[in-house]
Amino acid sequence: MANKQAVLGSGARFTGKISNAKSIEINGYVEADLTTEKVTIGSTGKFLGKVDSELVVIAGEYEGKMKADSVWLTETSRISGEVHYKSLQMDRGAALNCRVVHNWNKADAKKAEETNETEEVQEDNTEEN
Repeated sequence: MANKQAVLGSGARFTGKISNAKSIEINGYVEADLTTEKVTIGSTGKFLGKVDSELVVIAGEYEGKMKADSVWLTETSRISGEVHYKSLQMDRGAALNCRVVHNWNKADAKKAEETNETEEVQEDNTEEN
């Protein structure tokens, strides 16, 4: 099987649907729905849309809904929208401003999606003396 890798260079723009790519590297602007094994968004890259992938590496900007087995956010990444993941690595400096859902297994992920469950976290501001 041929290696199906796509690269979108810095300054390039793409709008539409991307399919049949095993791996894609984005250094320009993409507005699309994407299903692939690996997505890399470079530091000059910006992606708007949906991603379904085994591995997502982000150094640029991402806005949309993502479902991935593994996500790595580098120190220059900026994320908004929704991220469903099994494994998440976030470097110091990465900006994550979105709904984040850990997919323990497919049944839990489906249930959370159907009920739109979110977990509320409250900060304890009491000081101990």
